[in-house]
Amino acid sequence: MNTAGTTSVVRWGILGTGVAARAFAEDLCLVPGAVLSAVASRQTERAHAFASQFRARRAHDTVAGLAGDDDVDIVYIASPHDRHREHALACLSAGRALLCEKPFARTAAEAREVIDRARRSRRFCMEAMWMRFHPLLLEVRSMVRSGDLGQIRLLTADFGYPTAFDPENRFFDPRQGGGALLDRGVYLISLAHFLLGTPEEIVGRASIGPTGVDEQESLLCSHDGGALAVLTSSLRSRLRNEAVIIGTHGQIRIHEPFYAPRRVSWTRSVEPAGTPSRVMPTGGWKTRIKRIRLLRRAFETIGRPVLESMRRNTRSIVHHAAGHGYEFEAAEAMRCLGEGLLESPLMPLDETLAILDSTDRLRRSWGLTFPDESC
Repeated sequence: MNTAGTTSVVRWGILGTGVAARAFAEDLCLVPGAVLSAVASRQTERAHAFASQFRARRAHDTVAGLAGDDDVDIVYIASPHDRHREHALACLSAGRALLCEKPFARTAAEAREVIDRARRSRRFCMEAMWMRFHPLLLEVRSMVRSGDLGQIRLLTADFGYPTAFDPENRFFDPRQGGGALLDRGVYLISLAHFLLGTPEEIVGRASIGPTGVDEQESLLCSHDGGALAVLTSSLRSRLRNEAVIIGTHGQIRIHEPFYAPRRVSWTRSVEPAGTPSRVMPTGGWKTRIKRIRLLRRAFETIGRPVLESMRRNTRSIVHHAAGHGYEFEAAEAMRCLGEGLLESPLMPLDETLAILDSTDRLRRSWGLTFPDESC
């Protein structure tokens, strides 16, 4: 997405002063027409320090203060996700447009309440699933939809980094909506929706930790046309953090980190997938190689890779974002505001709701609910 097309001034407010809020504030400088007008934090000192560092015009120590600031057009909510519902409703009630960090809410019921309020009040509202707006991910989706890969058969993706165990940390605290599914798995489910469409079915198994949250899980999604998505997320292990889309005519690898990639590799098969290999006659050269141990080893280490490279055509697409990658979602929100749209076609609210419906069903199948959640 080219941010250069955004020209009208949009005044931003940022709710929160954590890692995501800081990265977003840095990237706003890359979006023409974006102005950081105000920031809010429960700690007055942090709000003022953040405002000073990023040259925001005002600092607030309450959500109500930021929501009621008439010099703010849209609020980026970067607070912990167990507070998203409360903070989103406050901003919408005050007439502000909304860009809310993922996961949009802990549950589909919470998300539905926010979405209904946004639609009734006719305010722009979007989940900040930043990977969906990245130029390389948009290029991948275009390639998938164009049929360049043939019929899509499989998507594999994983997301995991080891996190130090602390029962009070939001990752491991069920009261704060902890667990790998809402923090990392939600990216994977959103990616499957984005590339393959809404799953017809999604099932999974999870490993439950001592605090009662899912510390890792593997999910299987079935999609229209027979495509499958195999997704794994973890709080305790370092995974590949890549995604691979496999079709009958080739495959695309989204290199680490798949959610903010710098490189995508596209490997096209010369022969359509499913073409039977030519049967070698008894005593052919492949057979003779297999019978001689040293020749077989040499073929596996040298010959086979050479043959594979001859059969395939691989190219890379590289994109070096000027910022962290948050500039693209900010630009999309501003584009929508400029065009009078209430939702983004790249992250529609019904899809946000469908994803949280899936996470609800998965958690309940594992016997997990939040302490204050209505079953």
